Order: sequence, then C-alpha cells, then structure tokens
Amino acid sequence: SCRRRPPVTAAHPHRIFVWLDRAFWLIWLGFPVLIWLLVSEIRSAPEQLAEINPEAADCIAKLPQIAGFSATGQFAFWAAFGIEFVVYAVLLALAHGVIHRCATGRVFVDEMIGALRLIGLIIAFWPLADLVLQNVTGAVLAWTGDLPAFSATVALDLPVLGVGLLMVTMSVAMAQAVRLREDADLTI
Repeated sequence: SCRRRPPVTAAHPHRIFVWLDRAFWLIWLGFPVLIWLLVSEIRSAPEQLAEINPEAADCIAKLPQIAGFSATGQFAFWAAFGIEFVVYAVLLALAHGVIHRCATGRVFVDEMIGALRLIGLIIAFWPLADLVLQNVTGAVLAWTGDLPAFSATVALDLPVLGVGLLMVTMSVAMAQAVRLREDADLTI
C-alpha cells in the first residue's frame, strides 16, 4: 500500500530541515577541530612540503615561514585568520538559525527573512572586506620585513558578491510576498 506523507505545515515541518538542524550541531562540534587542524597545517606546512618533495627542500626553506615572522607580522597574520573564521562562524550561526526555524515550521517569519537578508549582505560585502584584509595583511607583513615584497591584490570575487546580492533581493521579495499574503488574508 502507498503511505502518504503528512503535509508540510507548522505541525509537520519537512523532515529534511529537521535532519539539517541536527547536522548543524555536528558542524558546530567539528568547528573547533577544523580550526585546530588548519592552525596545525599552517604551522607545519614548510616541513610537510619538504617531506613530499625532498629535491625542492632548499627552495621551500627560502619561503617565508609564519613561525619566523616578527611579533607584529604574526599578530597581523593570525588576526586576519581569526577575522575570517569569525565571519564564517557568524554565517554558520545565521544559516543554522534559518534551518532551525524551518525545522520548527516557522518558515516565512520576519526573523528568518531578516536572517536571510543579513546572510546575503555579509556574503555580498565579504569579497570586498576580504580583499582589503588581504592587502592590509600583506602590506603589514612587507612593512615588518616578514615578506620581501608586497603586491596589492585587486581580484574581487564577483560571483560571490552576486550571490549575496541575489540573496538580499530574494529576502526582500519574500518579505513583500508575506506582506501581500497578510493583506489578502485581511481582505477576505
């Protein structure tokens, strides 16, 4: 016999959102581990590269190593690293909030639409902020002598910017649709 699924309502949210909500808790548990792994990789990268390619060990030894940076250079590098992780953590928290609202049946509510708009704004403006962050970090590292030279990066990630603007536009359209629906419900 054919089993019918319950309708997707506030009482019965779509199961994929419930599953995703639970999966986000696994992501949060893994986030500190990811940070630790990345820091370990960054700190041991020159040694690992030399082990992988022994004939290039002399060339690799000439590359700037974070452990040999000045205190100001290390602060600039790790501060930029931390800022990037904070931005990604904020995006994850906002996305988790949206998924949680969907899992609990609160789909087209102001909080969810506002979170989508904020996610879109962050995604839209992050490429520009990241570009500035990379250039400032590179300039500080060159100024401290930790890098032999600095060349400004001018490559802006336009597709990411476009996706962010699309999310903002879609959130505005969703908010307008909710208002129109509320007006229609009031007139019936």
